[in-house]
Amino acid sequence: MKGLPKLPRPRRVKEVDTSIKGTARIDTDPIRLSRKLRKGDIAVIDAMDLDQRAAESIAAAQPAAVLNAQASISGRYPNGGPLVLARAGIALIDSMGRDVLALRDGMKVRIDGKEVFSGEEKIASGKVQDLETIAEAMESAHEGVKVQLATFTANAMDVVAQEYGLLLEGTNLPDIGVDMRGRQVVVLSAGFEHLEQIKAIRGYLRERRPIIIAVGDGADVALAHAYPPAVIVGRTEGISDEALTSGAEVVLHDPTGRDPGEARLDSLNVKHVVSHISLASEDLAILMAHAGGAHVIVTVGVQVSLHDFLEGGRSDTVGTFLSQLVAGGTLVNAKTLAQVYRHRYSPWTLVALVLSAIFVLGNAFALTPGGAAWLRSIWPTIASWFGGTS
Repeated sequence: MKGLPKLPRPRRVKEVDTSIKGTARIDTDPIRLSRKLRKGDIAVIDAMDLDQRAAESIAAAQPAAVLNAQASISGRYPNGGPLVLARAGIALIDSMGRDVLALRDGMKVRIDGKEVFSGEEKIASGKVQDLETIAEAMESAHEGVKVQLATFTANAMDVVAQEYGLLLEGTNLPDIGVDMRGRQVVVLSAGFEHLEQIKAIRGYLRERRPIIIAVGDGADVALAHAYPPAVIVGRTEGISDEALTSGAEVVLHDPTGRDPGEARLDSLNVKHVVSHISLASEDLAILMAHAGGAHVIVTVGVQVSLHDFLEGGRSDTVGTFLSQLVAGGTLVNAKTLAQVYRHRYSPWTLVALVLSAIFVLGNAFALTPGGAAWLRSIWPTIASWFGGTS
C-alpha cells in the first residue's frame, strides 16, 4: 500500500553496540521523552508498535539505546519506528516488561546484550531487534493493514457521532478575541520535523505575517524564532512563563477534564478560557481557525499522511484526520507550502536593488579615465532633469 514504510533493503547502516553504559531517561510518551534526551542517554519507553514519527524524534536526539517495555512491532501492521532506530544505529531492546519501568529517571545503567543492569543488579531482559528481525516482523505485519484501516474507519464513525456539532457546526468552540476572518493562520505544534518545517517557510512567515496559533510548548518554539503567537492552545505544562505572559490569548485544553493549569495562570494574572472537548489540541486549533474564517491554515509539526493516521490507531489521531477533513481546501501543511511558495518583493525592494546597481556601476565608471570623463560630460544633463544648473 502506498505510504506504508518500505521493507528494509540491504544497505550500509551504523553498527549497533549492545554493550552500553548511560543515563536512563524515562517517559511514557516517546515524543515528550525525545525533548529531554541528550546524546548518549538510554531512552526507556512503554510503547506498543512504536510509530515512525516518535522514533524519528527520538533518533534525532541520538540516544545510545532504546529500551521498550512492550513490543515495538507487534505484527498488527507494518509500523516504521523500529526501522528508523535500526538504520540510525540505535540499539533497540524490546518486550522488557514492566520491570524496566522501575528504573528511575537519571539513573546510571548498563546494557549487556539483551539485559539491563543497575550496578550489578539485573533489572530486566528483552529481545534485541535488528534489521533482520524487523524485516521479518514487517513482512508478516503487512497482512494487518486491512484490519487497521477498518479499525480506523470504525473509530472515525464513533468520533463523528460524538462530536457531530463540534466538527460540522463549531459547537462549543472557545470564544477568543482574535479576528481571523480572511487572514492566514499557522497552527504550530512542536511535533515531528517542526523545526525543519519552520525553517522551510521562513520567507512566508516573514512576508505574510500570519496569525500564529501555538499548540502547547509550540508557543516557546514560536517565540524562539521571533514569531510571537496570537493564541496558545493546550495545557500549561512545558510552556514558559514568558510565553504565557506574552499577550497571547490562552485556551486551556485538556480532554480528560482535569485541571490543565488554571492555578498557574491565575498566579501569573493571565486571562484564559477553558475547553475540555475530546479532540487533541492540534485539532482544536485547526477547528478554531476554520470556524474563525481563516483564508488559509498552514500546519507545522502536525500529522498529515494516511500512514501517520494508521500508525497512531488512537481516537485522537482519528480526530486529527477529521479536523483536517473539515478544514478542507483552506488547509495546507508546511512541507507542501515550502515547495510552492515563492518570495514576493515589494516595489521598494526593487527600487533599492536598481539604485544599488547604479551606484556600483557609477563607481566602476569613475575608476576608469574614460568613464570619469564620460560622467563629467553627462552630469550637466542629469542635473538639469532635477532643476539643477551646470
